Amino acid sequence: MKHLLIAAHPGHELLLWQWLRKERPQVVVLTNGAGANGVPRLALTIDNLERAGASWLSQVVEPVPDTTIYQALLDGDTRLFTRWLDALTAHVIAEDIGCIVADEAEDYNPSHDLCRILANQVAIQARASGHPVRAFGYPTVGHPSLPSRLAVEEHVVVELGVEAWQSKLDDMHRYARHFGGQLQRELGEFIAEFGAEAYGRECLFAARPTRYEQAEAPAVKPFFERMGEERVAAGTYKHVIRGAHLQAVATRLRDHASPMPR
Repeated sequence: MKHLLIAAHPGHELLLWQWLRKERPQVVVLTNGAGANGVPRLALTIDNLERAGASWLSQVVEPVPDTTIYQALLDGDTRLFTRWLDALTAHVIAEDIGCIVADEAEDYNPSHDLCRILANQVAIQARASGHPVRAFGYPTVGHPSLPSRLAVEEHVVVELGVEAWQSKLDDMHRYARHFGGQLQRELGEFIAEFGAEAYGRECLFAARPTRYEQAEAPAVKPFFERMGEERVAAGTYKHVIRGAHLQAVATRLRDHASPMPR
């Protein structure tokens, strides 16, 4: 079975270090990782993918800065996202992709949640065109192998041996150190919270509709909204991206009909 990985950011591939080597998927990354400092992170990700035997598909989706996604969300401009939807759906069908794996929506970063919405809609449209495809997600900021989820949700697990687990951790720390700043802080916080052992098991969970696609209100205010409010108050941002912006995109993508491949 052919696999397609859709990731919001460079570096996410390291969370699936062993799975990449097992399945050798085709990979699309939506952004170039150029955050506040404007420094792209694609070169190291491309190297990670090559070393894992995965295939980088820059011709299907050309990565953009996060600011491009954020501005499109604020403007309600879905043209970029519908182009991605059309291109990915056509690719899944033409390449006979049997399984799509993508970031989960975790209310942490708008680009992560957009990635999940996009992957869900690609799967839906491919199936509507008569192409059966499975869809899974993986946590990017949540516990990577939470036992309570494994007990009740359909999943795929890849276990890492001690040597592979250590190599994965080494690669994660090397990547974070190279770019420093927020990446290094986040990795340290995640390992402190979940324990390094949690990254010795890679879990894919059966994809579910996001709350945006189901027009559901969050139980608590999303992290990205709270962070946005803080940065607006500090004068760093002019506007806050809200869940409503993502819900509007989900609605537009759901109603968008991809052209049938010929």
